[in-house]
Amino acid sequence: MSPGAFSCVFRSTVNTVFKRFGISLLKTLLIYLISLLFVQLPTFGYLIMTLGKDENRSRLQKHTRAKLIDPSDPSAPYRAVEVIDELRNTPDTHIKTLADIPEHCLQRYADKETLGVREILDIQDEKQPNGKIFKKFVMGEYKFTTYREAYNRIEAIGRGLLSIGAEPGDKVLIFAETRSEWLLSAFGAFRHGLTVVTLYATLGEEAIKHGINESEVSIVVTSYELLSKLEQTLEHTEKVRYVIYFPPLGKSETIKLPKDKHNIQFIPLDQLEEEGKNATINENILRKRPNKKDIAVIMYTSGSTGTPKGVLIKHENIIAAMTGQQERTFTMVNPDTDIYIAYLPLAHILELCCEIVVFYMGIKSGYSSPQTLTDQSTAIKQGQKGDLQVLRPHMMCCVPAILDRIHKTVNEKINQSNIFRRQLFQMGYRIKVKRLEEGLDSPCLNKLIFARLNQMVLGGRVKTMMCGGAVLSGETQRFVQAALCVTLFQGYGLTETCAAATIADQFDTSVGRAGYPLVSCEIRLVDWEEGHYHNTDKPNPRGEILIGGKVVADGYYAGASKENANFKEIDGTKYFCTGDIGEIFPDGILKIIDRKKDLVKLRGGEYVSLTKVEMAVSKFPIVENCCLCASSSAEYTVLLISPNPKQMTIYSEKKFNEKEWQKLIDNEEFNEQILKDVQEACKKGGIEKFETPQRVKIVTEIWTPETGLVTDAFKLKRKAIEQKYHDVIEDLYIDKPKKESSKRIKKSRIVPEQ
Repeated sequence: MSPGAFSCVFRSTVNTVFKRFGISLLKTLLIYLISLLFVQLPTFGYLIMTLGKDENRSRLQKHTRAKLIDPSDPSAPYRAVEVIDELRNTPDTHIKTLADIPEHCLQRYADKETLGVREILDIQDEKQPNGKIFKKFVMGEYKFTTYREAYNRIEAIGRGLLSIGAEPGDKVLIFAETRSEWLLSAFGAFRHGLTVVTLYATLGEEAIKHGINESEVSIVVTSYELLSKLEQTLEHTEKVRYVIYFPPLGKSETIKLPKDKHNIQFIPLDQLEEEGKNATINENILRKRPNKKDIAVIMYTSGSTGTPKGVLIKHENIIAAMTGQQERTFTMVNPDTDIYIAYLPLAHILELCCEIVVFYMGIKSGYSSPQTLTDQSTAIKQGQKGDLQVLRPHMMCCVPAILDRIHKTVNEKINQSNIFRRQLFQMGYRIKVKRLEEGLDSPCLNKLIFARLNQMVLGGRVKTMMCGGAVLSGETQRFVQAALCVTLFQGYGLTETCAAATIADQFDTSVGRAGYPLVSCEIRLVDWEEGHYHNTDKPNPRGEILIGGKVVADGYYAGASKENANFKEIDGTKYFCTGDIGEIFPDGILKIIDRKKDLVKLRGGEYVSLTKVEMAVSKFPIVENCCLCASSSAEYTVLLISPNPKQMTIYSEKKFNEKEWQKLIDNEEFNEQILKDVQEACKKGGIEKFETPQRVKIVTEIWTPETGLVTDAFKLKRKAIEQKYHDVIEDLYIDKPKKESSKRIKKSRIVPEQ
């Protein structure tokens, strides 16, 4: 057969086969393609998302956690289902007061390690490019003390305080950074019925003076590093007679004491302990222990709304709080092997309660500070490792501002990686989040992608975090859970309730909610007519949150006692009226949705929730912190932004071809662009148009506790901010004509979006 004939036969055969079978073949391929896309792949995806699903865990995820003790009365209290009939107020029948804890621990864990302190081998001055001198630490390893050694020091400190004239019921002020000596000194005071007064180490001179004079203390316990700060204050605090100071951090530090102006005795802590061991003290005084109704702590708040207020906290209040906190958040902890890192201010009730629980449970803890926590912390010398990398803890406490910073930092590093790593991370993250929502772990993804992030940021072993102090954004909460492989216990409480109210359990995989009532307290929702919130609202009851039980403090101290109307007794139970608005879901979990004091009514009658807007704006990468300003005489809101310098430099260089962003802050076009991006962030965050800021101003200052513009928990001090930036805020509300084009940035300098 010739090639031409063969070609003709072949074409004819193909045409015949195609006509007879082609349509069937195409139909078959189409069916298989549809099956693959809409049946097989979703099924495969579902199998991936639900691999390892545990029906028992699913049940625990969805079960009812709290309910009304009287279902027919919406104003009745909500309690955790396991304590519907009676709240629990002590972790052990033998623990009545804080004075009982050291002896309890001595009997159980005498030779076990407890408090750890990292050696500081040297302190060196390091000159920064801007000319400032920073002190940098050359650090060694952690060294731990045993419970027996800690008990002996507590006993010696207590005897030492009695030897200089302190008597049961007297007050002792602790004004110091978070250190092991802080907790030991507090236990020494508690042992003999002395009341511990607390002040944040970052407070300004006026606030310190107010706390010392109002509490009328004669004994101040502080650190050597704070003596210079205290010196000026002591000129105006005539009742102070003794200043006990912790040893300096550096071994080679030369002791320089303030000049004595009021016959004040400055005594090193180790000298007080030695004198206490050798002192002859009346046995009746020595053996006397406090009653559970006695005031254990007068805790001064950080003053977010003005002058710090003293809160009167009884022994039974803290014991009840730690009972609930232990039951809810320490379920995943192994006391024999796990380590806690202590770095938040002990003058903050959350950290104080956590450290007491950790000590009580026999868990080893290591001390740190914000200045030494990470490799990049301000006091860590280049090349040295931060405390997280050396201690490698398993658990820690956090406030939302710190977690937001971790979120932004990790995101920056991910965005700087190559496209393959970015896509791998994003794909793995989406899968991990979906599995988290189903209550499932993802060990393979953790090993492949996420474990190294925990190692890089937290030391590699952190498995649980407790977060409180403010509302945590859902995005940050999910990121910490998924990307850092951490079980995050989101909670809600106040100084007035010993940081106790609600905490989520380990099975709650939702975000944006604050958990359910602890076993030591109960919650009521009270109608707030002005905000249109009612405890009969459907589908979920809403109202002002009242927290009741033994966790509620005795009241405010001295000058702040005029606000004691916030403490109420209902049916024989003491409650604190929080001013926060909550919503309770069918499973008994609480969500904070508003705050009475946080609502500002604009001239048009609309209510603006300041914090809600600020949380939305904080997603804008250049924002380190921000403060929304509004008043009843204004028609719109305005915004102050304290920027993240690194992100601000990237932003200004990208959009305006200018590395030195400080040169642009008064430029109209620059501020218009910032405003546009802020408004876009608000839109993404679901902020109403009337809430969205219409003017914005970048300020050059970074808001830290030292500036007095935020608290130690990084909450805004609105009054302080409004006072400092009064003229700036007033200027933002002035309608101005557009500036001349010569004063604006030239269009050619604006770099268009890619």
